Amino acid sequence: MSRAPISFAFLLALPLLALGCSDPKNEDPGEDDGRNSAFEVTPPMGALGTSMTVELLADQSAFRLGETAVDFGEGIRVDSLTVHDGWTSVAEITIEPDAEVGRRDVLLDIQGRDITLDNAFRVVEESFTLTPDRGRLGETVEVEIFGNNTRWQSGRTWVNFGDGVDVLEFTVLSEILAEATVSIEADAPPGLRDVYTEDQGKIVTNYGGFTVDRVGLGATFDPEIAEQGDTVEFTVIARGTNFLTDTPTLTFFDGNGLNPDIRVDSITVLDAENLWGRMTLSNAAELGMRDVMITTGDESVRIPDGFEVIGGGWDLEEVAIDLSFTVTRGIDNDTGQLRESVNASCVFFVPLDPPCPSGGGSGSEPQPTPYDINAVGPIIGSGSGGDEDCPNPLTVSAGDYVWLESDANTVTLEKVVDPNTGMIFYVGQDLTMEDYVPDNVYDLHLQGDPEGLEEEILFGVQPTVPADWHLTSPDLWGNYTHDRTQDFVYTWTPAMTYPDAIFVTMIDGTTYNGTTDPGRAISIPWDDGVHAYTADEILLLDPNPVYFIAYSFIEGPEFGLRDSIYQTNVAESYIYLQASMILE
Repeated sequence: MSRAPISFAFLLALPLLALGCSDPKNEDPGEDDGRNSAFEVTPPMGALGTSMTVELLADQSAFRLGETAVDFGEGIRVDSLTVHDGWTSVAEITIEPDAEVGRRDVLLDIQGRDITLDNAFRVVEESFTLTPDRGRLGETVEVEIFGNNTRWQSGRTWVNFGDGVDVLEFTVLSEILAEATVSIEADAPPGLRDVYTEDQGKIVTNYGGFTVDRVGLGATFDPEIAEQGDTVEFTVIARGTNFLTDTPTLTFFDGNGLNPDIRVDSITVLDAENLWGRMTLSNAAELGMRDVMITTGDESVRIPDGFEVIGGGWDLEEVAIDLSFTVTRGIDNDTGQLRESVNASCVFFVPLDPPCPSGGGSGSEPQPTPYDINAVGPIIGSGSGGDEDCPNPLTVSAGDYVWLESDANTVTLEKVVDPNTGMIFYVGQDLTMEDYVPDNVYDLHLQGDPEGLEEEILFGVQPTVPADWHLTSPDLWGNYTHDRTQDFVYTWTPAMTYPDAIFVTMIDGTTYNGTTDPGRAISIPWDDGVHAYTADEILLLDPNPVYFIAYSFIEGPEFGLRDSIYQTNVAESYIYLQASMILE
């Protein structure tokens, strides 16, 4: 059977007919019905007073080079429009500071045809930028966040960088400035990502604001397990780092964030990608997995789940005791009523080893000289004792209760377990002054716990102050005001504390002699029931609302559990009063 001849012209036309192709210049950009849903504007929003890049995307070839225009409406200037191809155009726009806030249509003009993109763009008041705006796989980066028209608040605002980028710390410095420490996981998806802030449900997004580079850092940590209380050697083997640029530092994170309960004793840099060192875990180090962060100069690499902290146990000989029996009083400024609370507590604990850092010291402050000699001066450099977040010590059970017993009475302290920390306390419940017997000495009796401390009696360890006392004048309530040009004379029922205890008074809560340093007047008055701070001394304290404080205080003898190495525990007791007054 013979075949009919096929013409050359037919063969040339066949591909166009078979594939349905047409001349791109004659493609229809869409129905001219005043609107078109086949276009997307991204990002779909921008903030007042900012310049930005906006992509216009079509789901079919529509845009025409030299024949496409876009209009975002009043208050938004289109600085340039670039047609990349039929599917993509890019507009550089500037949003004026006084542009109308809210959603608006975007108008396209393609070859003289008007297309309306309904509510395709929104002008918002708030925006932010990031510096730096990129990081490498495995890297930890300190990012500054600069807000525009934002009203960020500490504790209310948070930031999110998307999957694979963990926010380790976030600090709001002001309404328009914040800092974030972010850790990029080694397997995070690389490329541009949206970053958003959330403030009580209000979300502000920076579209494509942060880039995860494909270049990666990485490291491993050995050993995989470390025990509470142990000093262990560690090694770090890294990739892409340069430990030679500066002295590296190691910090450790648990599920709640940065945790300083592990001390790095030494670090030796072997080369740009290898470290060796030694660390000591607190005997109360938090159990569980730890992330390790290694920082060298401005470069940080994080090792997720670098090692696990396991329990180290405890021994009876390591248990110390904190014991007190106290009275705290306050005078209500509105009614003059005396508020009173009586507290007895006991904790059996294993002291932190290594001990918690003590910070920057106590500074200097006026010191009283026995007796009846006042000291007035500034409190300089007292600080807060450092900003270390020390771990909670391990506490030990001594039974369901312990008790203070004497010939006068018995005070029962019931076992309380903190549900958040698991710490064990023994606390007197609903105690009154009928329970607190002045001029008395109590034994401490442990009930005993088969899984904790055995039954034991510690004789004569808890004293109380030699006598109850009360302030008799002046009446420090109702915004009591004192003229600083006059002596401040106060009287009390004699405490009769000497020679076993001391009686202390002070005026506190103001500044010293026109400086910014806190100021204080303090004395150990002889307990004959009357004393004064002179006008010359009072004038050294600036006019302000202040506190008048007085207390009698006593400590007991040194003691300890019979099998413990800690035999210098000391119980304390006081009757304390605080009242408000105004210096003018």
